[in-house]
Amino acid sequence: MERWMPDYKEKKTERHQVFTKDELINRILDIHKKGWITLTKHRQDKDGGLGNTLEDLLNIPENNIPLADYGQFELKTHRTSSNSLISLFRYEPRPGEIIPRLLENYGWPIPKYGPKERSLRIDIDAASFSERGFIARINHEQKRVELHFDSSKVPQSPAYQEWLTQISRQVGLGDLNPIPYWTFDDLEKKIQLKIGNMIYISMDTETGNGKQKMRIAKAQLLRDAKLETFLNCITNGWLQIEFSARTHHNHGTAFRTWERYWPNLYGSAEILVS
Repeated sequence: MERWMPDYKEKKTERHQVFTKDELINRILDIHKKGWITLTKHRQDKDGGLGNTLEDLLNIPENNIPLADYGQFELKTHRTSSNSLISLFRYEPRPGEIIPRLLENYGWPIPKYGPKERSLRIDIDAASFSERGFIARINHEQKRVELHFDSSKVPQSPAYQEWLTQISRQVGLGDLNPIPYWTFDDLEKKIQLKIGNMIYISMDTETGNGKQKMRIAKAQLLRDAKLETFLNCITNGWLQIEFSARTHHNHGTAFRTWERYWPNLYGSAEILVS
């Protein structure tokens, strides 16, 4: 059965309500039982539209679910039809202004955006080198996650070798200098603030007759993400660091993973709705 959701402005927001776990499960189950729900016009085709609609239905402030005896939970949604990685949070590396420097020295041309445009789009972990020779390393001695470069890991194809020639002229083919990094302390604070506890909801979606619809397919209660498990996921290639920048436009550096690795990241993963 399809249900129409009232416009966001019409609902009454319970800004300070604290849920018990059972109350939250019952609310999610109620929404699940409604089946397909049509998004309002100002939510359709918008980044975060599914999550915002779910917040409206749960009657909660944005991205914030306080559970009695459990603490604060981040609400995150993902389309079941999407194979893309799940963004946990965005966090730029130290030292400051390092992304423009990397883009200038290691970026490559993207003609579709203009003759002077350059791109720095790389996905890295600590398990293997990226196709352009970048890798993450866990430096336990200095307590930080680092980005490194090894030109010997770059393919011998003409396009890649032309790119290496450009790098050689500008900064040489050695490791990055300075080394981009995230301290363990900074990452631990970010983990606890953004993803330490999470309500993760998979959404079915469909579009027809100019309307976008959604329904809850699965909901999980994820608890106790820690720095140790976070670093272990990077080490094993279960969590990726994505750099996504081009000239005059930095999309931000994202830490991303796949749903199948929730048990590796979280101390507890409980199915609420399936």
